Amino acid sequence: MLRGTSTILMVVAVLAVVGFMWWLDRKAGSLETEVEPVLEEVVDSEPVDINSVALASDPGSAVGETGYLRSVPVAQRLGRASFTVQLDSATTFPVLLSPDLIQMDTQVYAGDNVTLYGHVFTLNDSIRSVWVEQEAVDQANASAIPASPSFIIADSLSFN
Repeated sequence: MLRGTSTILMVVAVLAVVGFMWWLDRKAGSLETEVEPVLEEVVDSEPVDINSVALASDPGSAVGETGYLRSVPVAQRLGRASFTVQLDSATTFPVLLSPDLIQMDTQVYAGDNVTLYGHVFTLNDSIRSVWVEQEAVDQANASAIPASPSFIIADSLSFN
């Protein structure tokens, strides 16, 4: 009788394991739902040459563009991480250096002629005050930040 009982217990144990595996498979199958990742919109466009004349006449129109601003003179150094470029005889435009350029200790001074590559963003009073708070602009030069509706964050910079 002992022999028959152990066979029955062995069959029950195998069925229990098979049943448990089947149950796990069913539960795992219910977790397999289609989840699409949320991605930022990627723009697959070529960098453009940002026209300094168009930028001088309507600085807000360039917001969102990424490209080169070529051979522009530096009008004024505002601080360790910012300066203005002279777009035409009356218009200056603010530039903020990227963290990489700041770490490389890039120094830009009035009179330098530069070509920069970057992205144009909206500029407002709260951004201007953050620049001063974070010492990208010297306190003494806070009032010299142009009243432009946009600015460029320069990712690369070369001197001409």
